[in-house]
Amino acid sequence: MWYKNITPSKYIWVANRAQPLDYRDQLVSLTIGGDGNLRLLDGAQNAVWSTNVSMGSNRSIAVLLDTGNLVLMDSGSIVWESFDFPTDTLLPGMKIGINIRTGEKRYLISWRTASDPSPGNFSVGITWEIPPQPFIWNGSAPYWRGGQWDKSKFIGTDDSDSYLSWHNVQQDFQQGTAYYTFTSYNVNFFTYMFISSDGSFKWVYWNQSDGNWALYWEALQNLCETYGTCGPFGICDSSVSPVCKCLEGFAPKSEEEWKGGKWAGGCTRKKELQCQRDLNTTGAPLRPATNQSDYFLKLSQMKLPDAAKYLIPFDDSAEGCQDWCFNNCSCIAYSYVDNIGCLIWFDEVMDIQSFTTYGKDLFIRLAYDKRSDNTAERNKIIVISLSTILCCIILGAGIYYVICKRRANERESAQEDG
Repeated sequence: MWYKNITPSKYIWVANRAQPLDYRDQLVSLTIGGDGNLRLLDGAQNAVWSTNVSMGSNRSIAVLLDTGNLVLMDSGSIVWESFDFPTDTLLPGMKIGINIRTGEKRYLISWRTASDPSPGNFSVGITWEIPPQPFIWNGSAPYWRGGQWDKSKFIGTDDSDSYLSWHNVQQDFQQGTAYYTFTSYNVNFFTYMFISSDGSFKWVYWNQSDGNWALYWEALQNLCETYGTCGPFGICDSSVSPVCKCLEGFAPKSEEEWKGGKWAGGCTRKKELQCQRDLNTTGAPLRPATNQSDYFLKLSQMKLPDAAKYLIPFDDSAEGCQDWCFNNCSCIAYSYVDNIGCLIWFDEVMDIQSFTTYGKDLFIRLAYDKRSDNTAERNKIIVISLSTILCCIILGAGIYYVICKRRANERESAQEDG
């Protein structure tokens, strides 16, 4: 299927993408068979594709709706629709997602090449986790991640507030489903999202004034958007060079690779957490907070890491989230996000990005001696600064006193001479 009367056009759906027909076959036909199913036949009348559904009669009809949805109807009811079988393109009203009970994964799958519609390497979908996240996968490996859903937007992009009213995610815990869809409120406004054969994911619309397809939004606009560019405990910032650095309190796992611009190995802690030392030496639970306790470093305007666990603490607040994480040594980071709640991380944090706008606060657990070193250094600087200022004040006061005293003596001498 493609757009009518639009040049350049766009193929939005292919029925037989796994079994393409020879373009020279002039006898190809699309028909409804005796069982009521829609069938694609080659020139030799062999079925290369079929809707393959059970129906109560053989009086079915096929209708192409203005939405771009090809439906098969029996006795007035839809028994099959192309929107349930997306290829590489997502139209308004179409949905992608997952059903963990049935194992169904309704994903966009790229063409193999720009001219070959057979399934390619890249796919787009959302995860079942709480909250869901959109992903691009290259094969089975994550390639791009759009961040957690906060009931109005995905928070893992630097333009998270764009087009809020277009997006919707429905997650049904009883049915085990999570689906994403987007909406166009004008049927005469043509727009779609698609995954290309090279892995780029774009949202475009038809610009009538220019007579061409125009770009709304695009994933993977810089290196930091590629999943895991800086590895575990690394942070990516596209506004600086090099783009990768380790989180405070961490160092590259391989200095040689890091200096060579190979950051995927990530970073490791410089010093063991105090709570881990306590457990390793005494087997005792976490001690009450002291000036030698681990602490949390606040990072602002962050793309939150992947693999968050959703937690409902006894106190559903930012303070409750922090308390739970502090009192559980396995919790290495947390974030409290409006409309989501408490997110916590174990083991490692991956795919962190620093944004210039938007983003969320992320709190990373660091060892107390790291804080002590920083505090001591800051205190040393403060003491030196205050001492310097005080000396300047005393010196200035002394000079001012000497000058005033000298002027007073000179006035007295002048009066005596008069």
